[in-house]
Amino acid sequence: MHSLLLLFLLLVSGLAAEYRVAAVSENLVVYSADGEFGGKGAFLQGVDKRIDALQRDTGIYLEQKADVYIVPDRASYRQLASGKAAIVEFSDAFYSSAERRIYLRSSDQIWENYSDIFLHEYTHWYLDEIFLSVPLWFHEGMATHYAGQMGPQRYLHFVRERFWGNKLDLFALAYDYPAEEREWPMYYLSSWFATDYMRNKDEAAWRRFWGIASAHARLGHKTRFVSAFSQAYNSSLYEFNLDFAAYSRRQAWIYLIIGANSIIFAILPVVLIFAWRKRRKKLLSMPELELPAAEPEPETDATPSGDEHKLVD
Repeated sequence: MHSLLLLFLLLVSGLAAEYRVAAVSENLVVYSADGEFGGKGAFLQGVDKRIDALQRDTGIYLEQKADVYIVPDRASYRQLASGKAAIVEFSDAFYSSAERRIYLRSSDQIWENYSDIFLHEYTHWYLDEIFLSVPLWFHEGMATHYAGQMGPQRYLHFVRERFWGNKLDLFALAYDYPAEEREWPMYYLSSWFATDYMRNKDEAAWRRFWGIASAHARLGHKTRFVSAFSQAYNSSLYEFNLDFAAYSRRQAWIYLIIGANSIIFAILPVVLIFAWRKRRKKLLSMPELELPAAEPEPETDATPSGDEHKLVD
């Protein structure tokens, strides 16, 4: 046991020796292998503004900064992710709760919005600083929300899956990702919808929930998630899971109806133009009919009578 701990400390200290501070912002300390980071200045200021918005929404402001390690190449990232969950190995970034560090691939390895990835992983770190035993769906739902990673294509994927009855049991997967890679997108979507439902179902309970966490944070303590949830919502996570499952089924039908109406309105101008062209073509193909000849007007005697020439004295 002691030898394993020593090995872990040696690995961590070796990694720390390889990385140097590259940038410091209001909420982040960025490390890189060469001590350089191209996102100094405007980029980190933009990230800080988004982090500030997150902290304003929750009402919890942390004094400590998150440590962000920029991994320079794919080989180094594979080495860091080796032995972790499969979803981590296929990711562009991850948060290590054991080390309390964020690891990101360098920007040249990532196609997505780099700022979004910073926010996603920072949210994981942020929640880990505030709560104990946070369900994974809440982690991913909050991170996806504040990173702005819910696009129309993801909505359509969720609608299709729920319409056909496909769902994930978030209560059973509270602390584990799905084993199958094909289920990962649905897990992120379900997590986002569950967190959004928790926020909008009862706004007063949502505020109470964060109020409880804020009170503990001011005392320097972490909040046990399940306890805060039960106090704020007067419900259990199991009951919430059943309620959300019914809600998501209804949402799938609503989004499907909205989507169908959107398609109808989108193609309506095309239909009208097609109908007009068809009618015009039909009119042009009709034979022209000759107009009937006008009947001659009857002749009248226009010669004035003699009386009409007399002048009145």
